[in-house]
Amino acid sequence: MVDSHRMSREIEVKLNLDSFTNYLKLLGFLGRIEREERHKNAFFDTEDRKLAEAGWALRVRAEDNRGLVTIKSIATRSGAAFIRQEMEAEISRAEALDCLALHLDVMSFPVVPIDYLKEKLGELEVMLLVKFENLRQKKFFKISDYTYVFEIDKTEFGDGSVDYELEVELPDTDRLETVDDALRKMFSSLAISFEHQSDSKFARALQRAKIY
Repeated sequence: MVDSHRMSREIEVKLNLDSFTNYLKLLGFLGRIEREERHKNAFFDTEDRKLAEAGWALRVRAEDNRGLVTIKSIATRSGAAFIRQEMEAEISRAEALDCLALHLDVMSFPVVPIDYLKEKLGELEVMLLVKFENLRQKKFFKISDYTYVFEIDKTEFGDGSVDYELEVELPDTDRLETVDDALRKMFSSLAISFEHQSDSKFARALQRAKIY
């Protein structure tokens, strides 16, 4: 039996930057970036969408120096924050790229997220739903007495469209009001419209691919 305690909780505030101009404004305000990452992402499900029906999304990601297999639950909302359960395992970058190119079956990986899905749903034959690429720039930023990691994303979807957003992960929901208020003031000072992003990148990729 897979230990469900290996599931973690992700709490995020996501803000839509709306345009390349706003993206540059925010990056200019934040100054030197601590780290830049390039992600190649692919999401998989069965032909009859058994994972979605069960409330899960299955992602394979190739980063600069590693790969990741991740399952994420459907998000719930707590005020401005998205809350998801997730389980993640590291694979090699080469394995992730082979999976994205459909040379490897993600369900064949002997990793905890795949074992969990098999235990809950049985053997599954999955197919590629969508792929997209993301440029992520990370910046440490202090709000009140706590330092957060700001993730500024430029996401290129399969249809050629591009989205820009800011993601801030929180340790718990107790800090949500403080963070949201600080972000609102920051965006106001930069003349950027303050708009919470209501859909995940996966959901937006499905919309652009006209997969419903």
